Amino acid sequence: MMRNNSFLTPLTVLTVTSLSLSQSLAQSTTVEIVVPGSVIQAIEGIDIGPDGMIYGTSIHAQEVYRIDPDTGFVSVAVASPYGESDDVAVGPKGTPAEGILAWTAQTTGEIRIQRPGGMPEVLMPDAPRVNPIAFNKEGRLFTAQSGAGENALWELDVIGDKPPRLVAKNKGRLNGFGFGPDGRLYSPHFGTNELFAIDVDSGDFEVIADDVGTTAATKVDANGDVWNVDYITGDLWITDVESGKSRIVANFPPPLDNLTFDKNGVIYMADLAISGITAFDPKTEESWVVTAGSFTVPLGMTTTTLEGEESILIADPFGYRFLDPDTAEITREPDMWSRGGSSAVAADNDTIVTTYANFSAIRKIDRRTNEVVFQSRDVDAPRGVVLTSDGDAIIADATSGKLLRLVDDKFEDAASGLNEPVALLLESDASVLVTEIGSGSISRVDLTNGKRTELLSNLVNPLGLSMLPDGRVVVVEPAKGTVTAIDLLTDERTVLAAGLPISLDHHHLPKNTPIGIAVDSSGAIFVSCGKDNSIVKITMEKG
Repeated sequence: MMRNNSFLTPLTVLTVTSLSLSQSLAQSTTVEIVVPGSVIQAIEGIDIGPDGMIYGTSIHAQEVYRIDPDTGFVSVAVASPYGESDDVAVGPKGTPAEGILAWTAQTTGEIRIQRPGGMPEVLMPDAPRVNPIAFNKEGRLFTAQSGAGENALWELDVIGDKPPRLVAKNKGRLNGFGFGPDGRLYSPHFGTNELFAIDVDSGDFEVIADDVGTTAATKVDANGDVWNVDYITGDLWITDVESGKSRIVANFPPPLDNLTFDKNGVIYMADLAISGITAFDPKTEESWVVTAGSFTVPLGMTTTTLEGEESILIADPFGYRFLDPDTAEITREPDMWSRGGSSAVAADNDTIVTTYANFSAIRKIDRRTNEVVFQSRDVDAPRGVVLTSDGDAIIADATSGKLLRLVDDKFEDAASGLNEPVALLLESDASVLVTEIGSGSISRVDLTNGKRTELLSNLVNPLGLSMLPDGRVVVVEPAKGTVTAIDLLTDERTVLAAGLPISLDHHHLPKNTPIGIAVDSSGAIFVSCGKDNSIVKITMEKG
């Protein structure tokens, strides 16, 4: 049985009157939220606090969340940027550490804590790739560096001023871990199908299971049974430590990043790809949604087709998704986490090309087989991407100031000398429009000779670009929160929507990450709002 406790923003329709900057006639514009937003953005590590609340983490949004498991209501426990976090632990009741919030700032390489009523503190600096964190029942705190050098396991003192104690090193990568009733620390051997039981006093590691999927996190229930989630398949496993036997109990949409238990034995699992939490009661085998979402962070977008129907393709760090422009239904294909990570996308009937700003990655995906047929990290800062009619990809490299053409899996220079190019709009196979955020301009580039012609200026970080049926371009300026229609010939500008939650400033993303905007065949404008994970639709009165 499924029970839905989702806390979603209701559909909002806002009618505004927009005036052009050159005092053109007013135009009636309707802005509607077609995909509701979510407070949570890319939840990863989770833990239950002494107050019964779920605490969850986000590297992308740089926040620690507090979630009511009964209502699904979400509040922010630690705001950006101090809340940058991959995993979280809360000091147990009845110990000197009671109520202390501890989390791992993986990208920064710090372990941070917040005492009840206090402010965030750095407990341990200079810890590259710090990942899991957990308190034991006495309130001792343990954390590990995963994938950095010696893969060290540490004990940290949150009460006094003892220096960090090295428990073990070079024994494998650890991920979301937790203590069992026997006092041992249980962890996945990340990147393998093994589970460890670790004596944190002696530093001894024991393999207790070796066929439990690709495990992202392991926690132990009150009976001593070990549970783990398979990141790739979404399988929920249980292992009996005494017999060593493991079995799959349930399956949920992947990727599952972490899990925790409440006092009644209910399991809560973090689905970072949709920024949601799912609950499962092992006693009744009932599952329900605690919080629901649709994206990690919605980013660049383009129009395409899906099963012969018009669709909006939306980039996301954990896999692109398709949005039906008529019904607002979202389709996310399987195995998206491994291949579809993206901040900008382009598509034709045969191929999807993605660029991912965080990892400087470019991928070509065969739409018939869903296989990656080309990938590269040779471009410093790939941002916007478009496809020509012959399947060549034109890619903006924000660092080099070049436009690159990807032909037969090889890069060629298409243009150079641009000032931090980001968003692209194909006019024809012979020309492309590009936003240059370094100069706040839009230029036309002749793809036959690389010649650049500036068309518009005086824009503020234009990070998204599309075109209306009447030939006007529509530009996203997140610093202003606006979507503006501009006539390329007259420079007449009409603000179609303002106050949109489109800024990515609080996210752990490059400042020149593309913002999604696309125009469907009816002339409706769709915009990705990364600040709250919503998608808005802008329509203009005809005539």
